[in-house]
Order: sequence, then structure tokens, then C-alpha cells
Amino acid sequence: MKPLAVAAATLLALQAYSASAQPGPAAQAAPSEALIDRFIAVLPDRDQIDAVDTEIDPEELEALVALNPGKEAQLRPILQANVACTAPAITAGSLRMLRTVARNLGEAKVKKLVSFYGGPDYAAFAALAARMEGKDKPGAEDSAAMAKMMATYPLQAFHEQLSQAEEIIGADAGFMKDAMRCASEQMAALEAAGLKAN
Repeated sequence: MKPLAVAAATLLALQAYSASAQPGPAAQAAPSEALIDRFIAVLPDRDQIDAVDTEIDPEELEALVALNPGKEAQLRPILQANVACTAPAITAGSLRMLRTVARNLGEAKVKKLVSFYGGPDYAAFAALAARMEGKDKPGAEDSAAMAKMMATYPLQAFHEQLSQAEEIIGADAGFMKDAMRCASEQMAALEAAGLKAN
């Protein structure tokens, strides 16, 4: 599964800053479901969560064609059905993962992130990150501006939580159940068509 492209500019900029830029962990009140909804709504690339890939994975198709020469026309609808099966599971799993991330961050950090992504500072941050990208030593003014952003918003904490996205999704029983069901349906369809799966 592709990682969620939630805050590419954040991830690029954070490479230059250590975790010490953020305050240490402390007991946090849990965010309300309404606050989590607002948090997810303001995230960059939010629309990509609902627009998961609808195209067949070319590498999977190539591998199956190698096992079943001359059968690409039979393989394509089976793989397309699998994409249609897994897309809702990926969307739902991604949204549950973001809700878990928000709960792990706590109410205060989520409120600050809503303010960041929903306000003018995110655009300024993205422009700053773009200027700093690829530079071994960013200018003093840009470095100071980045340090101020990092001190104001819990971007490092968010980045650390997002780095655990695959683990969170892997522990999501609902997602794993749906993914296994889709895989089983694909295997059954291949077998019914007399096609090799491996």
C-alpha cells in the first residue's frame, strides 16, 4: 500500500530538525470526534484518501502474465475486480489510521495542527520547505523561520505518528479482514478461470 501523501512538505523540512525541537511527551486530553473530523478535513491532499488507485498494478499484471502466457485478456477483469474490492478498504483503513494518529497526538496538538493546516501558516511553511529543499545549509533567515514554525506547531510529533502508519493499519482488524477477503476472492477467480496465481 502506498503511504498516505498527507504532508510532503512537512516530511521534507523535518529531515533537517531533530525530535528535540518539540516538547517531550505529556499526558494529553483525547480529542473529540468532531475535532478529529476537522483535523482530517484540513489535511493537505485529503482528497487523495478517497481517490485511491483504480488502475491495475502493472507489476502484478506482468507477473501473472508471465505465469499465464497469452492470458492477459482473462487476467485484466480479475485484477480490476480486486482493485474495486480493495479501494474502499484502503480508504476506510487510511481514515481509521488518521483517527488513531489524532488520538495518539492528543487534543492540544490536534488543535494546533488544525490551526496550522487550516490557516495561512501552512502555505508559508510549504514555500519555506520548497526553498530549503536540497540545500546543505539553508540561509539564516529560512532556518530561523523554520525553527519558529517547528516550535509553534507539533509537526515533529505528527511526523513521528505518521511514520507508524503501516503498523497502525497492520493492526487494524477491519482492514486486514477486508484485505484477506479481497485476496481470497481474487485467488478463487483465478482458480475458476484455470489461471495460475504463483
